[in-house]
Amino acid sequence: MDVFATVKDENGEVVNIINLGKPINSKKDDFGYYLFDNGFKGFISSNRKGGVGGDDIYAFTRIPPLTLKGQIFDAVNNEPVEGAKVILARENGEEIAYFITKKDGSYQHLIDRDKNFVLKGSKEKYQDVSVNFNSFGLEKEKELVVNLNIPLAPIEDVVILADLETIYFDLDKSNIRPDAALELDKVVALMNKYPGMVIRLESHTDSRADDQYNIRLSNRRAKSTYNYIISKGIEADRITKYEGFGETQLVNKCSNGVKCSEEEHQLNRRTEFIIVKMK
Repeated sequence: MDVFATVKDENGEVVNIINLGKPINSKKDDFGYYLFDNGFKGFISSNRKGGVGGDDIYAFTRIPPLTLKGQIFDAVNNEPVEGAKVILARENGEEIAYFITKKDGSYQHLIDRDKNFVLKGSKEKYQDVSVNFNSFGLEKEKELVVNLNIPLAPIEDVVILADLETIYFDLDKSNIRPDAALELDKVVALMNKYPGMVIRLESHTDSRADDQYNIRLSNRRAKSTYNYIISKGIEADRITKYEGFGETQLVNKCSNGVKCSEEEHQLNRRTEFIIVKMK
């Protein structure tokens, strides 16, 4: 006879039953488990070896617990993910706890010391994620918090925007090239598919020409990119900002005075897309 505990989901339904293991349970009969409200001390009845009678009452004190605490967030825009399903399991796959993240994406649960765990996160339209961690070597005289934040990567088309081809411009030009128009049409298609998507535009130049001129040129590139997207029917308030950075954010070594090929300079003449929000 052993003592067991139940694991409940967010609706109070039992989703798993676990054996409390040693030292609560032994090879003999263990029953009459009682835990004080503080969760640290309690009693148990057992006829285990070493007792003074048939069924003896044993007192026990739990080591101060560890609290696993963290946040589930969107890997693209870093916004918290509400309603994500989080499963805490032992390394053998046995589920210990199941919970749903709050509005701020947070979760927390008590865990044992000196154990290996697996934390799984999932939500519709996101890729499932699984993280292994352990609680070995931590101080045992006081309560501690183990912080573990988990990023969830959006699936399918939302990922495409995160990895979308940067659009490029000709030297000293701000007009949209045909190849850039193809990429911008992909942005428009995704924003139509995901009406809660809000983006920001950032445009850049290479290092040639005067610094202030390049700021003005990059602003014109940002403006032409913005105008193209808006002309395709996307609401203006879904682009929070379009801004030029001139030559301040080069992607390679091609700064002032450095000899580079035209192809290398081309990489710096670009507009990038940043997802600000996914409702």
